[in-house]
Amino acid sequence: MQKRLFIPALAVACAVGIWAGLSRQSPTRAADAAPGAIYAQLSSPTSQSPAVGPFIVQMTSNDALAGIDHNDKANTGTVTVKTPGAYFMVAAVQVGKDSAGDAGDYMDVWIKQNGKDVDNSGCRQVIHDPKFTTVMVCQGVAECKAGDTFNVAISASSPGKGIGIKAIKPAGEPLIPSIIFSMYKIN
Repeated sequence: MQKRLFIPALAVACAVGIWAGLSRQSPTRAADAAPGAIYAQLSSPTSQSPAVGPFIVQMTSNDALAGIDHNDKANTGTVTVKTPGAYFMVAAVQVGKDSAGDAGDYMDVWIKQNGKDVDNSGCRQVIHDPKFTTVMVCQGVAECKAGDTFNVAISASSPGKGIGIKAIKPAGEPLIPSIIFSMYKIN
């Protein structure tokens, strides 16, 4: 039986702290990796909104990848474990909406392992104002077998109002991706 523990979080400070720690400690290219290092940093430069039901988030940029399978051209929503072990993962999504409404609309994010929802991995954010964006963080640790697959899923309370994950391109600054997904083997 697989043991899984996922701890949802909504703290931007936590996401920034994890990202800062990973960016200082992890190499950015597989050629720079310590022997045997297994990690992935994936992102998306496009906004994505669920039309109906759960939507699998697409990640079309392999920012750093070694020892984990991910195709940034086809089946971009699936990450595949090649080596069994315990893995830490973080999905940080930039949430926003395109139109105002009378009530707050919400978006959920969670992790799927082998096509099934991971227990206790969900996070929810309510958005009232289309000028407001925030980062939602879903993180956890999972014991994995070779061949296990992972996806990040989202759903919205009001599909069609433009609520979803948003990529933002500030002038003179780097892109704010709609998602940054990090995963690394911890044993």
